[in-house]
Amino acid sequence: MSNDDYDDKDLDFTRKPPPVPPPPAPAAAKPAAQRPTPPAVAAAAPAATPARLAPSGAPRGVAAATAQPAAPAGAQQRRLIASKAEFAAALDEVIGRTERSLRIFDPTLAGYGFNTAARDEQLRTFLLKRRSNRVMIAVHDTSAITQGAPRLMRLLRQFSHSIAIHQTNDAIRNLEDVLVISDDLHCVRRPHHAHPKGVVYLDDPVETREWLNRFNAIWEQSTPAVSATTIGL
Repeated sequence: MSNDDYDDKDLDFTRKPPPVPPPPAPAAAKPAAQRPTPPAVAAAAPAATPARLAPSGAPRGVAAATAQPAAPAGAQQRRLIASKAEFAAALDEVIGRTERSLRIFDPTLAGYGFNTAARDEQLRTFLLKRRSNRVMIAVHDTSAITQGAPRLMRLLRQFSHSIAIHQTNDAIRNLEDVLVISDDLHCVRRPHHAHPKGVVYLDDPVETREWLNRFNAIWEQSTPAVSATTIGL
């Protein structure tokens, strides 16, 4: 799909992207033969703990993210981005604000500048802040990393304990949106990876939490694909 195929309805941010299907349930094992439970024992058994529900609008099957206190009134910021340059600037700002965790889902990971000196230094500075800092990247196609981002691969070798790169499973290869989530507080969202238009949320834990739930569902439907020992490095 080319950029000319888009119109305003494709960039309606009130519309939610397709939900992430839950992973297939494992085959149920045949129950082992058991003796009947005496009535007195059955009565004493504790009641089942009710399942924790995800917030309204979260993908089915995904547990709710840990609630965070809302930012002070007026602190939240939201703005639209309409070009590749504005997307790059939004990445600079959101990654620059990251203190603990950076999560990225993009089908192709194009346009992130991972092979530039500036992005390399920004990520290195973040990873050196503390050993517990994490970068999690999920993609449909890993070639942009293994073939087009040697700087990112060098970071992966140096910080193998802090960077995880997954490839999505076949069941969700139809997902086309983009998510960049920082510290469960800031988020860059694009409805389609082939179009630069999107929206940035800053200091907005409520809005960001919904997209964090989506990222977690995607991560659950992905597997490790790139490591520091990937052949060809």
